[in-house]
Amino acid sequence: MKPTLFLFPNVLDEEGDHSRVLPKSVDEAVAQIDGLIAESEKPARRFLRRFAFEAPKTFRDIPIRLLNEHTPDKQIDELLEPILKGQRWGLISDCGMPCLADPGSNLVFKARQKGIAVETFAGPSSVLLALVLSGLSGQHFTFHGYLPKEEPLLIKAIQEMQKRSAQEKSTHLFIETPYRNQKLLAQLLKTLHDNTQLCVATDLTAPGQEVSTRSVREWKKSPMPEIDKRPTVFVLRG
Repeated sequence: MKPTLFLFPNVLDEEGDHSRVLPKSVDEAVAQIDGLIAESEKPARRFLRRFAFEAPKTFRDIPIRLLNEHTPDKQIDELLEPILKGQRWGLISDCGMPCLADPGSNLVFKARQKGIAVETFAGPSSVLLALVLSGLSGQHFTFHGYLPKEEPLLIKAIQEMQKRSAQEKSTHLFIETPYRNQKLLAQLLKTLHDNTQLCVATDLTAPGQEVSTRSVREWKKSPMPEIDKRPTVFVLRG
């Protein structure tokens, strides 16, 4: 088996059966890894315990190394050293696809530079799921990640997205820390034009999934969804 960096998709719904959203090829590849690179240890262990390893190895025997926003660039080379020595390691995000809204892209870039084989798998991405479920155009879109926390900067960012969307006929996606979702939604309805289309996509792939796309005018007339502390992606089209 050649040295490889596997980019593993992770589930969005931790309570659900991973076989519903991840292909069988992920089970087969996870069983071959020598270690796992992850944003944080607990979600990584929860990911590993979903899979069967050849006895006597268990999910507890797989070493985990961390790669997150606190990881200095100089440590990325160190994370790749075991692969350069012939091992097979995986990379996961806390949820969804690696390298989307997480620091994994730097690791993949360095792996490419060093000639390391990189493989990925199909899996759930909250960004892409929200886009296709919203009914808004996916022909030209931008994912902004987190918007500024400070209100003046937040309002400016919302206005700029709306302006770009109208001018470019583009769709814009963004997220917020779940406990601030309700506050962000209120600011969006306060700032956006009445005819702007806004999608709120919550708990994607989970039994309680809710996706609603309405004009801001319609949102203002409707009861507000309860999205506090629930993973949500916002999508707008000016």
